[in-house]
This record gives sequence, C-alpha cells and structure tokens, in this order.
Amino acid sequence: MSGLETAIRHALERSERANSETRARIYQSARNALEAGLRKQDVHDPEVIAQQRHRLEAVIHAIELEERASLKAAASVPPPARAEAEDGRSPVPSAELDHDIHMPSERRDDMGSSPAVDGGLAGLRPERREGQRVAEAAPAEQVAGKRGKAAKTETAVAKTRRRKRGSFLSFVMVVTTLVAAFVMAAWWVETSGLLKSAAERDTSVANPPSTVQSEDFDGEAGLKTLGAQSGFSGDWVDVFTPTDASNVKAGSRAGVDPVSDERGPRLHITSATADAGGNVSIEIPASVLAQISGKTSTVALSVQADTGKQTQFSVECDFSSLGDCGRHRFTVNEEKSDMLFKVSFARSLAPSSPGYILINSDVTGSGNGLSVFAVRILPGQ
Repeated sequence: MSGLETAIRHALERSERANSETRARIYQSARNALEAGLRKQDVHDPEVIAQQRHRLEAVIHAIELEERASLKAAASVPPPARAEAEDGRSPVPSAELDHDIHMPSERRDDMGSSPAVDGGLAGLRPERREGQRVAEAAPAEQVAGKRGKAAKTETAVAKTRRRKRGSFLSFVMVVTTLVAAFVMAAWWVETSGLLKSAAERDTSVANPPSTVQSEDFDGEAGLKTLGAQSGFSGDWVDVFTPTDASNVKAGSRAGVDPVSDERGPRLHITSATADAGGNVSIEIPASVLAQISGKTSTVALSVQADTGKQTQFSVECDFSSLGDCGRHRFTVNEEKSDMLFKVSFARSLAPSSPGYILINSDVTGSGNGLSVFAVRILPGQ
C-alpha cells in the first residue's frame, strides 16, 4: 500500500491541495487505481479485496487529517492588510476545512447525515465551495461601489482563468501520478504473493511425496492394492507390533529403540551402514510362511522418517526354504506412510523354521532414522 500512499502524496504536492474538491478527486482516483489493479490481477476473494480497501481508506484518512491540520494552522495566521483595505471589514477566514469542522448545528441538520460532518472524505464537494464563495462575496458587493464591483469582477475573472489553467495542469499531473500508482499497485500485488496459494507462499523446505523404488517389482501397483481395500482388513496378519519387540534383532551397526509419544508407539531404527551390519531383522513365524507358500502375497510396512527429514530405506526377505524376495528400496518423509510390495513363492512346501524381514533405515549409510509402526502380511488366495 506504500506505493499508493506515495502516489497520493505526490499528487497533492503537485496540485491545488487547499481545494477540497481536488483532494477528493485524488482520493477517488487512488480508489479506482486499487480496484483496477485487483481486477487486472484476477483477485476475487472478498476477504482480500475488503482488506486492501480498508488499508487504502486508512491511508487516505491519515493523509486527509494531515491536510486539514495544515489548513487549520494556515487559517490561524492573520490575512494580509490589503483585505481590510478593500472592504473595510475584518477578513473572513477562508479555510474551508475549518468551516466543516466548526459548522453550526442548524447547518448540520440541513445536511442530514453527510459524511463531511463526521470528517469523511465524501463531504468534500464542490457545491459547498461555491456556496461559501457566494456567502462571502455578498456583503462585499452590498457595501462596494460600482467601480469596486467592476474591479472585483475583473479580478474574479482573472482568478478564474488562472484557476482553470492551474486545474488543467493539476489534472494532467494527477493523471500521470495515478498511472504510475496503478503500475506500482500492480507490481505490488504481483510481488507481494497476494495471488499465490498457501503452498506457494510457504518458504519452508517442501516435503516430497513418498516414493517407492524397487529392483524387482512394480511398487506403484502394490500401493494401489491397499487403496482398493481402503485400509487393513482382518485378512492381514500382524507379524510385528511395537508393543512386542521380542522378535526383533539389530545388526552390529544398527540400533533399535522402542518409543511411545504423541506419534504413537513405534520402533525407531537407526542404521549406521548400508551393508548387512546395519540391518534389523524381524522374525516371521513358520505358521505365517505356510500361509504364503505357493501364492502371491502382499507385505506392508507402516513407517515414518524423523521430523523434518526423509530417508531411503531398504527391505529384504529371508523366508527359510521359500527363498528371498529381492531387495526393495523406499523413500519416505516425516508423514506416516504404508509401503507395500508383493512376494510370490511357487513352492507349496510349508517351511519348518521361521523366516525374517530385514530392514535398513538408510541405504546411503548416513545414519538417518526410521520409525516402524507395524509390519503386516496379506496371504494370497
């Protein structure tokens, strides 16, 4: 809004600022410039438009108070002595704005609820200036002679011509200033981020969406499997929950830490290396392996990276006599996600010993942590 404020003040400096009509015209032009700038930028949000109008009106109100105070101070200085010589009377104060402030109560009643009585800008109308000039001129015409009237008429004509020339120049300068103000307003709307969404105005580090990479399967197809089921039904078998970590073992360079806070109970895994020494194994009972033998099943891990970070973790399988499932890599951020992949085993022989799911929290070896909330298996049909 500082651009429009600067434009208004420049327009007042280059115009007949003591003329209330000129000031009102400048203020209205500023309002029109703001409305045009908002329309050009396709701003249709009523709350945003109301906020911008309110800020402009506050600027106009502050400037008008300054102008009135300046005119009132100027009106308190005694007028030149020649004014007394012309009509033989004490000079009549001509500060229009001061007249508005000290208007008698009967005049207030005649004007109804005009905003000028309350100091509003809408009351600065040219009709009141003409009425005041007639009221001030009437006593002088009654006491002046024919020669005095002719002289005053000639002086009034000269003043009118000068006023017209000055008004034209003022109008040109006002238009030029307001064009510049319009450009500045458009620039401000564009650069202030007013038209940007909340996500675009967010200057924090963006959280990338969870992605999945695999060396031997289509991870996206696995994610669609969960969406189609709308969550985990009773057909899923829980092979790990944070409340029972007895089937979890950490490698030589891996750490496991049961945690329970506002994010819920979970197992926090930290792998200091990307090789086998950084793996954490979760035991899969032989009874579960028997359910996936000879079928295509789905494995789901509910995981979450540390706050403000993301990590790429890996998952491998060692399912006893059924074999392995390859090595899968997933990228996860601080939002809790369910990562799924499929396993297929052609052998129908049920294993007699348990298997393992091996998790490494950071395949880059940087030591990023990973929270594991659950591991589930959906046996195939």
